[in-house]
Amino acid sequence: MLFPLALLAAIAVSVLFLVEDSEADLDNLVFTSKPDRIRMVVPRGWRATDQPSYPGLLLWMMRSQPPGQIVLTSEVFTRELYCSWPVACRNSTDPVLQRYVCALRTKLGQARMKVGTVQPGPKENEAEGMPSIYFEYEDGRRFLRHAFTYTNDRFVTLVLSAPTNDGRASHVRPFDQALRTLRPLTLAEVTTVGVDAGAGDAAVTDGTATLPLDAVPLDAGAGFESAPTPKVNPVGPCPQ
Repeated sequence: MLFPLALLAAIAVSVLFLVEDSEADLDNLVFTSKPDRIRMVVPRGWRATDQPSYPGLLLWMMRSQPPGQIVLTSEVFTRELYCSWPVACRNSTDPVLQRYVCALRTKLGQARMKVGTVQPGPKENEAEGMPSIYFEYEDGRRFLRHAFTYTNDRFVTLVLSAPTNDGRASHVRPFDQALRTLRPLTLAEVTTVGVDAGAGDAAVTDGTATLPLDAVPLDAGAGFESAPTPKVNPVGPCPQ
């Protein structure tokens, strides 16, 4: 499958058996993943679990009235992933995030999905050093809004799905609220054991979330607890 995780996320939001249906144990509605070095605030009124049963699916959020699901994913940028993209997407001069999205849009088009235009994401993501983009698509049975960003060595996506176009439209606001709070962890948050999720986190109110002032992208000169293992540059010639 071209684009295994991004496509899985789009499918998973309509298939409940992929995740345990349980209440999430999240600190003050704040989800943190140190391995993926990201943090996000869960919208109020959404049931969430951070125990998905498929690698890369980090967080699952559900709303019953009207029905809707939001899934947060993370996928490491590897040579194998890069070489799975269509040649036209790989050879593009666009930034790597746009090429990632190009590959998914190509696959969705082949699946005869009705795909909308790519739009810029919230300014808050750009301010945190991880600009986002999104687009919508549907097949008459599922109506989705899919946002993408890139930080450090991985792609992070947030996908909303609803069984109707009106349902998708009704969940756009909480989806966008969650997307605005998505940010990379600071160096201190990654390296400190037992970080207090309530200290310096987003302040959640009804319908709004304020990002912390000390959020700095890890790739802006930040170090790690130990030197990371050298990795093969994903971008490069691919086997024929």
